[in-house]
Amino acid sequence: MFPLLPSRSLSLLQKAYSASVLAVLKRFGYDVESLNGPEVHSLFNVMTMEKNVHDWFDRLHLWFEATVSVTGT
Repeated sequence: MFPLLPSRSLSLLQKAYSASVLAVLKRFGYDVESLNGPEVHSLFNVMTMEKNVHDWFDRLHLWFEATVSVTGT
């Protein structure tokens, strides 16, 4: 799930983490403001990873790449 946009109720560490994740998403062209809506905690936004894989993903040693979807094949 995406972290909430920084707000007054978050600790300084939580704000820094949230800001860094949102900065990365923004850099890749995501409209981060659209992520902070009623569906922000939807199960469609959930991704589970084994701890080591999660660490690699956090450090950008592992990433997703866009693929071309071909229907009807």
